[in-house]
Amino acid sequence: MIAVIEQAGVSALRMVFTIAVIIFLSVGIFIFRQRHQFFDRDPNVENDVPVVRHNRMEEILFVWSGLTLVLVCILYAVWRA
Repeated sequence: MIAVIEQAGVSALRMVFTIAVIIFLSVGIFIFRQRHQFFDRDPNVENDVPVVRHNRMEEILFVWSGLTLVLVCILYAVWRA
């Protein structure tokens, strides 16, 4: 009985993690394409220098990259199961 549940669960996990990776990559592409709108100069912010804006963009990029790598590793492990 456990083997039947496990086999049904593996196919569902494959589908869910594939969709999650596709959505996560799409959101990353959207953020990259809209980066000027999100990370350019804001006249309402004091001391908004280029270095600070670049650091904000790097912070988002590092977090997104790390989460993407985790999702891809999980997806790989699920497809190998």
